[in-house]
Amino acid sequence: MRKLFLALGAIILSYRLSAQLPRLILNDVYVDFAVGIDHPLVKTKFNVYDPVGPTMEQFDKNVKIMNELNIETYRIELGWGREHPGFGYNKMIGGTASHLTYDFKPLDHMVTELKKQNVLMHGAYSYNPFPLQDTTIKKYRSSSAPTDMKKWNEIIKTVAKHYYDSGIPFGVDEIWNEADGLYIFYSGTPDQFKDIYRNSVAPILEVNPDAFIAGPASAPELVWHQSFPEFVAKEKLPMDGFTFHHYGSAELGLNSIDKVAASLDRFDHFKTTAMILDEWHSADLIEPWCRDDDVRSKYEGAQQLLHDFKIFLSRPELTSISWAWYMDPTMAKATCMGLISNDGHRKAVFNAWKIYGNMPVDRKQIKMIGPLDGLASADQHKASAVIWNPDPYQRRIDVHLNNIPFNKGNVKIYRIDKQHASWGDGGEENLIPVEEFKNVDLTSWKYLDHIIPAHGILYVEADDLSAKSELDVVDVAKVLKVNHYYPKRATSSYADFDRKTWIARLGMGNELTADQEVGVVANQLPDVINATIVVEGNIKNADNNSLLALRVDFDVNGKYAKSILFHGPYNGTDIFSPGRNSNIPWGTKKNADQVIKVTDLSNFKLKLKENAPQGWNGKAHISFVMENTGAGTRAKITLRK
Repeated sequence: MRKLFLALGAIILSYRLSAQLPRLILNDVYVDFAVGIDHPLVKTKFNVYDPVGPTMEQFDKNVKIMNELNIETYRIELGWGREHPGFGYNKMIGGTASHLTYDFKPLDHMVTELKKQNVLMHGAYSYNPFPLQDTTIKKYRSSSAPTDMKKWNEIIKTVAKHYYDSGIPFGVDEIWNEADGLYIFYSGTPDQFKDIYRNSVAPILEVNPDAFIAGPASAPELVWHQSFPEFVAKEKLPMDGFTFHHYGSAELGLNSIDKVAASLDRFDHFKTTAMILDEWHSADLIEPWCRDDDVRSKYEGAQQLLHDFKIFLSRPELTSISWAWYMDPTMAKATCMGLISNDGHRKAVFNAWKIYGNMPVDRKQIKMIGPLDGLASADQHKASAVIWNPDPYQRRIDVHLNNIPFNKGNVKIYRIDKQHASWGDGGEENLIPVEEFKNVDLTSWKYLDHIIPAHGILYVEADDLSAKSELDVVDVAKVLKVNHYYPKRATSSYADFDRKTWIARLGMGNELTADQEVGVVANQLPDVINATIVVEGNIKNADNNSLLALRVDFDVNGKYAKSILFHGPYNGTDIFSPGRNSNIPWGTKKNADQVIKVTDLSNFKLKLKENAPQGWNGKAHISFVMENTGAGTRAKITLRK
C-alpha cells in the first residue's frame, strides 16, 4: 500500500511540474479613470512649517526644491526677541520703545525667494521684540506680553505696510504662536493676549483690507479652542482662519478637528472662518524630538504620510495643514522631523509628498483586493496611481489601469523603499523612474506580477507625450485672497479654489443638500474671462435654493458697488431659481443686482467690463456656488483669459 501511495504521489508531482503553475496573486489593484470620486487631491491643503531653528543658509539651499512639493504656504514664527538668531530676524525690531528701528533685510530675502517659488508666506507675528521686553523678567522674557501695546500696534502696522508696499504681503497674517501652550511660547495672561490680538488685527487690516487674518495657533492641548472663539465672536473681530496644532497620526488628529469644528459652529461669526492645522507631523511628540530610533528618515515613514494625507482629505473644512518641519536644523545631533535632512538631503517623506504634489487633482476610483491602500487621479494629459503597503509583509501585486483618458503614451514606474528614493536607508535620494514603457498602447494597461515591499510605495504614472498638465500655472489676474464658507462643518461636501491654476472644484459629496461656495478676491482682472464647467453626476433642482453659478461682485473705491449672477443650462438643466434666499457671505452680501442667463453653462464668457459699474478699477470678488444639486454631483470650473 505504501508503495502505491508513493507511486501515485510521483505521478501527481510529475503532472504538476509539467503543467503551468497558477499565478497565485491575490493582491489586485483596479483603477478606473472614467469614474470620479471625492475628495479631489487639492494642492492648497498640504503645506510646510519651520521653527526658529534652521539658518538662512539652509533656507537658501532648500527653498530651491520647494516647488517639487507644489505647496501653497510656508509658515514661520518671526521669532522677535529670541536669543537664537534662526533665520536672522530675531533682531528685526531694534532700538528703544520711544525710537524703534527696523531691519527688514533677512525677511525681505526670505519672502522674495518664496515668491520665486510661487509660495506664500504664512507669518506668525511672534514673539515680544527686544524694545518691548520687561528687562526685570529673568525667565521667558521673549514670550512675555509687550510692555507697550501702542508700540506693538505700531510695529505690526509698520511691518505689514512694508510688505504690502513692497508687493509681497503675507499670504497668512497669524497672531502669535501657541499662546495657550508652554511658557516658552507665551508667558503673559489671557487678557493680555486678547489685547495683543486686537492690536494686531486692526493695524494689519488698516494697511491691507484683503489680508487673511489667523490665530491663535493653539497648542496641541487646545486650552483656548473654546474661550478664544468666544472672545473673538463677542467683540466681532476678524478671523479668517482658526489655527491650531496637533502632533501624531491623522486618526488622532480627527479628535482635535472635531473639537475645533464644534467650537466654531457655535457662532455665526465663524461661517467664513477656515480651520488651519498649521503644525502637524505623523509622529507623536515623544522626547527627544530629534531621534534616530524611528522611521522619520526611513522609507517606512513615507507611506504613513500618504496614509495621513488620505484621511485629512476626507475633512474638507480643514483647508490647510502645515507639516512640521520642512528641514532639520543644523544644530540637531539626530534626525528631526523635517522633510529634508540638516545637510540638505531629501528624505523618503519628501519624495512621497512629491508624488502627491505632482498627481492630477481630479480623483478617480481605485479598488484594492488585498491589504493595500492608494490614491488615483487623472486629467486630460496624465493618469496616475500611488499604492502603498501598510503591512509588515511584502506583497505580490497586479495593477490594472482602465479607461486612461488617452490611448497612447508613456508609463513610468517609481518606487519608495529601502533601495529607492530613500536617502535615510542608504538608497537613491531622488525620486526617479525604476522602469519606463515608451509610446505604448494604453487602452487596457497592466503591470503584472510584481512585488511591493513591506511599508513600500509603488507609483504608476502615464502621460500622453504632450508635457502638458492641469497643474500648470496660469495668469488670469492677481489673486489677493481666497475666501471659504462653512454654513455647516463636518460635511462631506466641499469647495476649493487653486490660485495657481485658476480652477475651482465643488462637490456635494454624500449630501443630498449642501451650500458650498468658494471665492477669490482678484485685481487686474481682464475685460472678459472665459469660463468652462465640467459637471459629474446627475445634477438637479432639489429646491428653490438649488444653484450652480458664478457670481461677480465689483469693487469700486474699496466698496462693492454691484453684483452679477451668471447661470444657465448645463446639458439642458438650469440649476437656478429666482426665489433663492440663501445667505450671501461676501461682496454686497445681498441678492445679485443683475442676473445673466448664459446660453450654455459648460462654456461661456464673463463679460466684466461690459457689465461693470462706473468707476470699476479691475478688482472684484468672484464666487463659485454649488448648492443642493444632489448627492454625488461635482463641478470643475476653469477660468481663463
